[in-house]
Formats: sequence, structure tokens, C-alpha cells
Amino acid sequence: MNRCVNKLCPEIINPKITPEEAIKYIFKKSSEVYEMPEHYTIKGVSILGEAPLYVGFLKKKKEILFYFKKPCYSTMLLKTKGSDEEFEKIRTQGRAVSGA
Repeated sequence: MNRCVNKLCPEIINPKITPEEAIKYIFKKSSEVYEMPEHYTIKGVSILGEAPLYVGFLKKKKEILFYFKKPCYSTMLLKTKGSDEEFEKIRTQGRAVSGA
């Protein structure tokens, strides 16, 4: 399983953020938010973080918003380009969370 988040070519929104701050940002900015199972993968990259993991959609821009705990560094808030297939995978494997 790949754990190198750089393979997603993400845009770093905040390089040092707490998980709580990241979750709050995801809920504020996303059109849809999903709680994902541990070790969930986006485009083949395992998303590292403490459960529950939250992923948000920026649907107009076709982007996925998420946080990632980079070992020996910190938690980072990131976004990456999404696809309809990746959105559907998140919808089917995650649990929709209200309040987004």
C-alpha cells in the first residue's frame, strides 16, 4: 500500500494544522463530507490520520479536500483533483455526514 501523499500532487492548503482545525475547515468549505474508514485510499494512496477521517468534496472545482498526518512532521490540510469515479468510491465506502 502506498503512503506517499506526494504521488497525489496535492495542493497544500495548510502545512501545519491540528486534525480538529482541518475537520472544521473541511465542513465549512465542502459541499459534501464523508467519514471514511481507517486506511482509506485516495487514488491508491493510504490516507494517514487518526480515525475518524473526513473527506470533503469541492464539486464545482472537482477537488477532494482531506487531511493527512505526515509521519515525523505534522498534520496537513490538502486538496487534490478528483474524478467522478473517485467521488463515487468515496460515496459508497464512506458515511455521509450532515452539517457540511
